[in-house]
Amino acid sequence: MIGNILNVQPLTGKVATKEAVLQKIHSVSLIHIAAHGEPERGHIALAPSNRKKNDFLLTMADISAVRLRAKLVVLSCCHSGKGHIKAEGVVGIARAFLGSGARSVLASLWEVDDDVTMAFMEQFYQHLVNGKSSSESLHESMKWMRENPDYSEVRKWAPFVLIGDDVSFHFAK
Repeated sequence: MIGNILNVQPLTGKVATKEAVLQKIHSVSLIHIAAHGEPERGHIALAPSNRKKNDFLLTMADISAVRLRAKLVVLSCCHSGKGHIKAEGVVGIARAFLGSGARSVLASLWEVDDDVTMAFMEQFYQHLVNGKSSSESLHESMKWMRENPDYSEVRKWAPFVLIGDDVSFHFAK
């Protein structure tokens, strides 16, 4: 769905390996990762299908080793905004993206059902593609979900947070 909204070909299934993701992410301005998050270790499990962990687990160390130019990283992964509290603040996968050069990260603070996440992301990207900034897109998406009876519970509309700069894009129409 996001690929259709943005008119891009996503990496999905067997081609969504750690190697393929790391080759692509250093050269794009918008990164969207829809996968399973492991909050305890700060990993993202890409598309595991009978592969070794090294092939599908994207770690904080992997992200820290790449120089990014992304204006926005969207982590559509449960618990992607969580991390361990240390003297220097919360250390987790979202912070690894910021430390590698991303200007902003949209992350989830808790587990969210896939259908709820899909509805949220569709709203978010529609606003982003129509010229709203990342913070405006987040606000409008949360507002839409609060007003929609199917998504009005706080646990459904409030998990996503924007960390970093408020960025905008100019998409070709």
